[in-house]
Amino acid sequence: MKTGIHSSPRLAKRLPPRWSAFTLIELLVVIAILAVVASLLMPALGKARQQALGFRCGNQIRQLTLAWQLYADDNDGRLAPNRLNSVASWVGGVMGFDVADTDGTNVQKLLDPAWSKLGPYVRAAAIFKCPLDRAMVNYGWVAHPRVRSYSMNAAVGFPAGVGTLPFSSGFRSYRRSSDMTSPGPAQLWVLTEEHPDGIDDGVFTVDSEDRDSTARFISVPAHYHRGAANFSFADGHIERHRWQDARTLVPDKYCGCLAHYATQGYYTEAPNSPDVAWVQMHSSSRN
Repeated sequence: MKTGIHSSPRLAKRLPPRWSAFTLIELLVVIAILAVVASLLMPALGKARQQALGFRCGNQIRQLTLAWQLYADDNDGRLAPNRLNSVASWVGGVMGFDVADTDGTNVQKLLDPAWSKLGPYVRAAAIFKCPLDRAMVNYGWVAHPRVRSYSMNAAVGFPAGVGTLPFSSGFRSYRRSSDMTSPGPAQLWVLTEEHPDGIDDGVFTVDSEDRDSTARFISVPAHYHRGAANFSFADGHIERHRWQDARTLVPDKYCGCLAHYATQGYYTEAPNSPDVAWVQMHSSSRN
């Protein structure tokens, strides 16, 4: 009689296979491969996120322009006022970077109809801020995001009886929808993104009198979209204009140092700039 235990072929087949562990070298190889894949994906993901935020920014400026159109429809064709002191204007507040500044964080001046004529048509403060605008203001010893990125063409909605158009004597200003004949609504820009170091009131000004060798911006444009800026036009369409002149791409320092720069020696001239010429062409025309 045989004693002892003998494994049969059937029993052997039922036994679990032996698991072999990763060696340290194999584990390091896997980690290196994952790191390479991540490094390849990150730029693409970053670019996709940038594009998504840029799309939101363009959509927001579109909504503000629709509000601007609705205001004119409700006011017998009168365009929303566009005042330098930003009181009872299309938007309220004159933003700054100073600790004492409150307009930079005051959403009431974006939405309260006593300050902002477009506020009741928008009803959301976030619409006034491009998500790619990183500007902050230190208030109460805490850094807060500033509330606005957009400014309006100085020639559009300029209040009647308040002198001539700044830096554009002899050029048209548009107070009613019916005034927009030269350039027409499809060629006349209304809103754009102003440089975060220069934006203060809601008015964007270009020197229309000085051309070619003495051309200059008075307000500095932003370039949040890989060297481009969104412009809305009076007919409601949005155009992302890519700047051609490197002088237009003023670095973002978030210092407020471009405010009133034309009187302080900052970036005062851009001779023969195609960017200044493009903005001039779409801002106004001679009377």
